[in-house]
Amino acid sequence: MDRVKNVFGKVREQVSGWIVTGAIVAITGFTPQEWTASLFRHFPAIESGWMSGIDLRLVLVALGTAIVVASVLLQTLAWRRLAPVNSGGLPIASIPSQPAADIAAERPTRAGVEAERATPPDAPASSSRETPSIAVLPFQNMSGDADQDHFCDGLVEDIITTLAKLAGLRVIARNSSFVYKGRSVDVRDAAKQLGVRYILEGSVRKSGNRVRVTAQLIDAKDGTHLWAERYDRPMDDIFAIQDEITLVLATEMQVKLTEGEQARLRYTTTTNVEAWSNWAQGMTYLRQALTKENIGAARLYWEKAIALDPDSAALNALLGYAHCMDSRFGWWDDRETATSKARVYVDRALALDPSNADGHIASGLLLTGSRRFDEAVAAARRAVALAPGSADVAALACVILAAAGHPEEAIIQNEKAMVLSPNYPPYFLGSLGEAYRLSGRIEQAIAAFRAYHARSPGFGLTDLVIIYQESGRADEAKRTAEQLLAARPNFTIAAWLNTQFNRRDQARVEADLAALRAAGLPMN
Repeated sequence: MDRVKNVFGKVREQVSGWIVTGAIVAITGFTPQEWTASLFRHFPAIESGWMSGIDLRLVLVALGTAIVVASVLLQTLAWRRLAPVNSGGLPIASIPSQPAADIAAERPTRAGVEAERATPPDAPASSSRETPSIAVLPFQNMSGDADQDHFCDGLVEDIITTLAKLAGLRVIARNSSFVYKGRSVDVRDAAKQLGVRYILEGSVRKSGNRVRVTAQLIDAKDGTHLWAERYDRPMDDIFAIQDEITLVLATEMQVKLTEGEQARLRYTTTTNVEAWSNWAQGMTYLRQALTKENIGAARLYWEKAIALDPDSAALNALLGYAHCMDSRFGWWDDRETATSKARVYVDRALALDPSNADGHIASGLLLTGSRRFDEAVAAARRAVALAPGSADVAALACVILAAAGHPEEAIIQNEKAMVLSPNYPPYFLGSLGEAYRLSGRIEQAIAAFRAYHARSPGFGLTDLVIIYQESGRADEAKRTAEQLLAARPNFTIAAWLNTQFNRRDQARVEADLAALRAAGLPMN
């Protein structure tokens, strides 16, 4: 019996030794010899023998087991907290004819999935519930000169653009936050309406060659002022001020930055103050309706700016975009000339800064026009990855993806854009309706186009005519065609057809053409 006990003891000792060895290496990363030597150095009492009655191996195994059990329990609780919710896009009834303040709270699962898919490989994983969210309200112009409004707006625009590069942050687009311009608003009400936790507000006073910027970050959950600062600097320091503000915001909101995002979290528009002023004035027109007049005015300001700073990737990308729009709608030049001009600017932008999201999105628009659809899709996806929080990029990605034959992916991007910009511009509805239609989701397409027409009379009706005619609702098609001509008396099928050159499915274009003719719309 004693021999059996001795054998059992030897086996137990050997097995426990293996367990302890594994536990030591797993927990500490050191070999047992290194660990023991280190322990003796720090605790000479052990070496003296007063703890010789305690089996340290069993203590280690017990400690290791406790750590493993605790880890499993914590992971189980975390997974329960992150249990999946029901999938699906925005329901038909949620597409408003006017901007709805509570849309931001509906963050669709589809959009969240796409945002995660488009996140760069080195981006931190996080659940949508944990993602910080912020709206940057218009800064108040304290200069006493209304002509300086563009300066205040440009400062906010730059801050939003920089923050939109971060995958770990949801930032509301300028189109939505600027509905509060010139209004006295409780920040908690604004946060609730925009669906965010944090609000940044501030003011700007420009006098001669000096600028004073005040900014404060508020946690709308309880109204706490998390951070406030006043910058009183020479005008040339305006760009450094922007960098400081965005870095502080990311820190205060505890946004997890990847190495790539840390490099991109900096101001990049231009280093020339006068060029920046012209850029800001151009952006004022870009944020209005997409028309020949507005884009033309923006283009003139950007041309002045780029003459002062030709090495600005942002300015080159914006001018590339302006000429892309011209190539589609025929505003100033013939299509070949406009496309050539756009390509020069876009190529220059990406050569200067390969991480410029606007450059990639403009490239995608150009590539669809050249019928290089696979490359266009790659450019759109790259832009989304570089600016995951940009509503503008997501909305234009929708246009590219739908035209290139990826309507379901286009829907995801447009729904995300509408969440990032709850007070979205009307054309978001047109892009969404087109993606719905091309994906076969006809009732949702009808709802989107009706909402588009409600906000921009006459727009969206062309697609409704096609849908009604093709679904056997000929009377509705004719009534809608009459409504279209009443709102847009210069409409012709030929003019419409001239804008459809960038669609991959030309058989679908031919079918659309036949439907418009059958509904009685004029060809020329």
